[in-house]
Amino acid sequence: MVRSLRQSPEFDGGFAVRLRLADGRWVFAKGLPAGSPRIGAYYVEADVAASLPAAAPVPTLLSTVDDEWLVLVFSDVEGAQAKLRPGSPDLSAVITTLGALARTLTPCPLPRAPDALDDLGPLLRGWHELRADPPADLDEWTVRNLDSLVAMETSWHPWAAGNTLLHNDLRPGNLVLTGPGRVRVVNWRYPARGAAWLDLVSLVPHLLDAGHEPEDVDRLLRRRPVLAGVPAWAVTAFGVALAGHAERGARLPEPPGTTGMRAHQRQLASVTRRWLVHRTRWR
Repeated sequence: MVRSLRQSPEFDGGFAVRLRLADGRWVFAKGLPAGSPRIGAYYVEADVAASLPAAAPVPTLLSTVDDEWLVLVFSDVEGAQAKLRPGSPDLSAVITTLGALARTLTPCPLPRAPDALDDLGPLLRGWHELRADPPADLDEWTVRNLDSLVAMETSWHPWAAGNTLLHNDLRPGNLVLTGPGRVRVVNWRYPARGAAWLDLVSLVPHLLDAGHEPEDVDRLLRRRPVLAGVPAWAVTAFGVALAGHAERGARLPEPPGTTGMRAHQRQLASVTRRWLVHRTRWR
């Protein structure tokens, strides 16, 4: 190693750095001490990265070091977080990349990946939990339609089955623009096997948060190959589940080592609710 450029670590106590090697190559390395409570996520990521095909739009895992520190070394991912705002040239690249991701990761290259419904089903039950003890500050539309939200929250389940490896945590921070029209999907810590459309629709709250209107999001989703044959109501139901998860999460204590996570969830819940009002036409 002849030069290093420090990056912001993902977790407290860890490190992330770009390294220039003696042969002129740049690589990206990140690591956690062996005793870190977060280290399990890095073991999962290493397992996934080692199984991904070369054609997938992801960094290549070059090496791991598992000793006093667990260090993952990837091909260099120099770039910036993809911008999802309306009119951004990055948006087309992101949508194209998600299509490429679905094609290259079907069939699922990771036999050990959990089933998406087993993974997400118990997690995305926010409205069920909120109805048991409704907070006094729920907005009027939610209060009026809470029973309908609960009823719809699991309606996407029959359409979750599939044989695609899902990233399962798509958000702007995990989409790195490395050149014109070129996006790499990073941080594979929550893989699951399921229907490819789940990854695409999970990005909807972030598109709305970036400034897109609900009807604009629907136009972006229209005619996407991964949504072929998926009923519109199933897409809406998954949005209901995502909104409920964010609404409930926003009311929990801030996790250790994080700042602003609950405020961000509150914002995602709010913008996703606007999309649901648009799609359901509930009064």
